[in-house]
Amino acid sequence: MSCQNNLKQLGLAAHNAHDTLGTLPPLAAFRYGNAYYAPHFFHLLPFIEQQNVANAATPVTGGGVIPLWETPGRGTQYLRQTRIKTYICPSDFTVATNAAIDWTPGEASYAANFQVFGNSNFSPTAARNNNDWDGKTTLVGITDGTANTIMYAEKLSYCPGRVASVVGPNVRNNTQSAGGSWWMRGIYRAGTVTGTTPPTSTDSYPGDRVSAVFAGGRGTDDTRWYIGASAKPTIFGAFGANTTAGICDRGQASSPHSGVICVTMADGSTRSVSSSVDAVTWWAACTKTGGEVLGSNW
Repeated sequence: MSCQNNLKQLGLAAHNAHDTLGTLPPLAAFRYGNAYYAPHFFHLLPFIEQQNVANAATPVTGGGVIPLWETPGRGTQYLRQTRIKTYICPSDFTVATNAAIDWTPGEASYAANFQVFGNSNFSPTAARNNNDWDGKTTLVGITDGTANTIMYAEKLSYCPGRVASVVGPNVRNNTQSAGGSWWMRGIYRAGTVTGTTPPTSTDSYPGDRVSAVFAGGRGTDDTRWYIGASAKPTIFGAFGANTTAGICDRGQASSPHSGVICVTMADGSTRSVSSSVDAVTWWAACTKTGGEVLGSNW
């Protein structure tokens, strides 16, 4: 399956980044490698044979780059509109359907697990903290076992609706006509880095309604990515009209496949998880240090 092949490439890229730079790539951070204030999937580019795309980001005085909303593209008006084949599942029927078209074709069909790449102690009721988006995670720090912990999961590129309800302390998202996943979302608009100070012109850093993430985090627009029992995907395969009246919620991972969702585990392996997996087991597979035992339906 092409989707699993792509997920395998993401896992290998994350491992290679870890081996090269000492930690797994953050979801957002001041600097990782030579990239400043960049989103997770930007950091993977050099490790999926897309170094040329990474090099096209806006240069920073003194060395390094920063991907910005206004960074020009190669073959597109803006870099953020670059189609990265590895980031697209051929089965994702929502590609190119987002109501917001100014980032197309920069969609993504996969998302990174906040519990692995971000602060696993994140609380939905705490004040928004950009530092939560950098877990500084090492593979040895995944004490639940890399074979038992989800690293990446499928997530439809367009999810404008909301689930019927969530369990506290989660806060249910409002509908969002532009909700979904774009690989370069979570950036500044324009400007440069001065010391450790980011540009003053903001856009979506560290993340918002179309950031490719699941299982934790709070966006600049107050988008929530659900934790606990509410993190289990609701969408498995084709569903009703994909509108703001629907239940495809950007706060969860979601699958284009009937009855299964494809994931990458932290050991780099891939697998298909049945829609019958219970919410407790799904969440246990999301956490990296929770100490849970995966249920028999895993």
